Amino acid sequence: MTVCVALTAACTSSGGSDNEKDKSPSPAATAGPTKSATLDPEEAAKAEALTAYKAYWTELPKAYAVTEIAGTDLKKYATADALNKAIEETANLKTNGRVMTGEPVLLNPIVTGADLEKKSPSVSVSACLDVSKWKITDKKTGQPAPVASSPVPKYVITSMMERWNGSWMVLKYELHADQPC
Repeated sequence: MTVCVALTAACTSSGGSDNEKDKSPSPAATAGPTKSATLDPEEAAKAEALTAYKAYWTELPKAYAVTEIAGTDLKKYATADALNKAIEETANLKTNGRVMTGEPVLLNPIVTGADLEKKSPSVSVSACLDVSKWKITDKKTGQPAPVASSPVPKYVITSMMERWNGSWMVLKYELHADQPC
């Protein structure tokens, strides 16, 4: 059975990639009042979307570390394809006796497009994802699992988000391993 961890650029029967934690405080650590109250409504919506996006990248590694969505807040920030990928990938990791250790670093997330006037407001986000310290390891031994190497440890990731019932949700993302950053 092949394990394809969407956050790595390679598919392998036993491994993956590693990533380092963002140098800025995690979304959970910055959960106090936001600047959005002083911004115009469009800028406030974009800021809220980016806060939810960063929270998604805080929760996703937690799920991959224990190969369970339960016990994380991932469903609070992901739905549709993004959540389905996480469910499939955690199941694949578990089936193969693997976990992800370390964390990815999300660098410079920015809103690259917004349609805030439609029934379900949406934004597109682009960021640099550093997976250099986010590794697939053998759950029993704790040793790195053999994996096909990725051409670059940092690459562009684009995502689509929508506001559902007042909360921003990651719907889908696309890795661009051919676009180093």
